[in-house]
Order: sequence, then structure tokens, then C-alpha cells
Amino acid sequence: MIEVTRTWFLAVAAVVTAVLFFFVALLVTAQTTGNAWLSYAVATLVAVMCATGLARLSVPLRGSRSRLTVNVCLAVSLLLAAGLSWAWFGAPATFTPLPGSPAEQYWDLPTGSRIAYVRTAGTVTHAEPVLLVHGGPGAPASNSDGFAQRLAAAGFAVYNYQQAGAGRSSRLDPSDYTVARHVADLDAIRQQLGAPKTVLIGSSWGGQLIAHYLAVHPDNVAKVVVASPGAMSSDSFSDGSLTPDGKSDQSRQLAAHTRFAATFFLGQVGGLPAARTLMSDHTADGLYQQFVRSLTMSSGCPDAAAVERPVDATAGYGLWVNIATSASASKAADPRPALRRNPTPVLVLRAECDYLRWEVTREYRDTFPRATMLTINGAGHSVLADRPAETGTAAVAFLTGGALPAEPYTAAEAPWRR
Repeated sequence: MIEVTRTWFLAVAAVVTAVLFFFVALLVTAQTTGNAWLSYAVATLVAVMCATGLARLSVPLRGSRSRLTVNVCLAVSLLLAAGLSWAWFGAPATFTPLPGSPAEQYWDLPTGSRIAYVRTAGTVTHAEPVLLVHGGPGAPASNSDGFAQRLAAAGFAVYNYQQAGAGRSSRLDPSDYTVARHVADLDAIRQQLGAPKTVLIGSSWGGQLIAHYLAVHPDNVAKVVVASPGAMSSDSFSDGSLTPDGKSDQSRQLAAHTRFAATFFLGQVGGLPAARTLMSDHTADGLYQQFVRSLTMSSGCPDAAAVERPVDATAGYGLWVNIATSASASKAADPRPALRRNPTPVLVLRAECDYLRWEVTREYRDTFPRATMLTINGAGHSVLADRPAETGTAAVAFLTGGALPAEPYTAAEAPWRR
């Protein structure tokens, strides 16, 4: 009985170890070679050697019993390895591309990026073009037409562009997705337009990108609007930038989307080349879209309902640019020292139910010497898209020097009590 137990234990250990070494070999080879076929060949060879060698230790006697045990362990190991690797990297995930538009145009920038954009314009009466800087990273704002049209009606030429790695813009090698590259692309767009100064309007990560842009090009922006902006610097908030409800919602959805979570974690710890070698871009982007659609974008309000967002709300999202740019942002120079001396007028919009903490938004108001904050009741993180009339009215008034629709908020404490 003891001998049988020992045999089964060693056989199971052989299978588990073989599968583990399969994935180690798969990821290491993919990371170093960038060749998926070679990675699977090497990993399979390692699994065969591991399963065969360890299985033989489970049966000290030679003969048919030993061969049967070895063959069973080998077959189970390879089947498990193949099934798990397919479930992680191979199985397709529904990807929704950003649909084309008759109004879509492209800039071929000297940085090497091919940038897709849509221009919204009526009768242009203001010299500075408006650039809409979307969030993510890698999350083009496909539902911002209402906001853009209000600006265009006020006489602005509005350009809703898709950052490299997202939407219908060019995909790059992940190593090229850096904050510096996005800043360079943004300034190249300004030069392409022949504009000495632009107006920048950004939400979420877009606000963070604008902050980094202003730190490098302080004289190239006439005015700025940031709505629900992301943390300016990686060391702004050591305990995280999400509200407690935002953290809870994100944790729940990561647990529910284990395949996305595993891929995102692999990329975060430096395994992005391996992940991209083994998983297609469309599959990765599909996983990202499914995850984001499940998030409660108004989780800053404790009583916010979890609502599945429509499929087209995440059309064109890119995962690799999100992972790589976020990693770059965590190492980027802190822009705040330069911004404290920046005279650019800045309008900061704080949404009541933003899943980012109040302190994240307040830092923009308190850092820029000429910042003005307005609050938006009942709105969540996607405030520009969700409240185009209210936010558009505020932005137009600010940009044109008109009367703001409400009194600026100047207190240090949060505007809402919960």
C-alpha cells in the first residue's frame, strides 16, 4: 500500500513539474527569441524530458509497468500543457476594431507614427486648434462626438486623434510605447498643423500625458482642459490613486477575468515580449476590451450600479500600448516641479463619481498656478462622453473667456460628503 501511494505521488509530481517546466521554458524562449514555433518546440522537449525522467523514478522496477507509467505521465503532461497554453494564449477573444469613418484622415509623423484622426469643424474663428487626448493608455474615445461638436460650434477646429498603438493608428514594437514617444507624437501633430500653440483637452491618462507634455513644451499650449485626469506622477500617491470602491471593483473584475489578469501581470513584470510572441494582438486587445467593459466607471459612488458597457464603447482598445506605456510612466521624470512654474490656464473638471480619488484631481488644481476647478455632479470617470452638454459648455466658456457656468471650487476638502 505504501509503495502504491508513493508511486502515485511521484507520478502526479512528475506531471505537475513537467507542466510547470513547460511554461517556464515557453516563456523564457518566447522572451528571448520572439519566435512562437521555436518556443513551443523547446517547451515541449523540456516537458518530455521532465515527465519521462521523473516518471521513471516513480516505479523502481523495469518492464511493462514502468513503461506504462512513463507513457501515461508523458501523455497527461503534454495534454495539460497544450490545453493550458491554448486556454491562455491561443483561444481567441472577441476583438472589436474601431470602425472606419469617411471623415477619418492620417498624419504620417516624423517620429514614425501613423496617426489616425477625425476633424470636427464648423466655421473656424479661433486660431488655436483643439486636440482631444484620449485615455487608457490605449483607449481611443470613440464616443466623444457630442463634446467635439460643441467645441466646433464655438468656432474651434477639433481633432480627435488616436494615439499610436490604439484605434486605427499604427501599432509599434512594445519597447517604443513610452511617455516620451507619446509626447513627441503630440508635438509632431502640433507642427503638422502649423500651429504655434494648441488647446489640449484630455481625460484620464490623457490628462497625465498633457502634464508630461507641458513639462517638456511649456510654450506650445494656449489653454488646457483636463477631466478626471490620472495621477501626474507614479510617486504622487504611494497608496494608489483609486477610491476604495474603485479598488474593490477592479479587484473583483481582475478575479473574474483571470486570463486578462495573467497576461497583464506577465507584461507588468517584464514579460511583454513573451506575451506578444505567444498571443495575437487582436486576442490581447479583446481581453482588454472585455475587462474594461466590466468595470463600473462610476464606482467612486458607493451606490453606483455595475453596468456592462456596450461593445462599441471599447472599440479599438490596445493592450500592449497600455502595459508598456504604463510601465514607462512609472519610471518617467516627475513633471510637477516644471508645472508649478507653468503659466498656462488650466480648467480642471472633477466628476462626483470618478473612481479616482479626489486628491488625484485636486493635485492638478493645486500644481498649476493658473488652474480653475469646476465640479460635475452625478458624473463618473467618463465625464466628457457621459456629460457632453455640461462639460462642453464649461470648456467653451473657459476657452473663449466667457462666464463659467458655476463658481470655481477652491476648498481643500472633497466637494461631496459620503
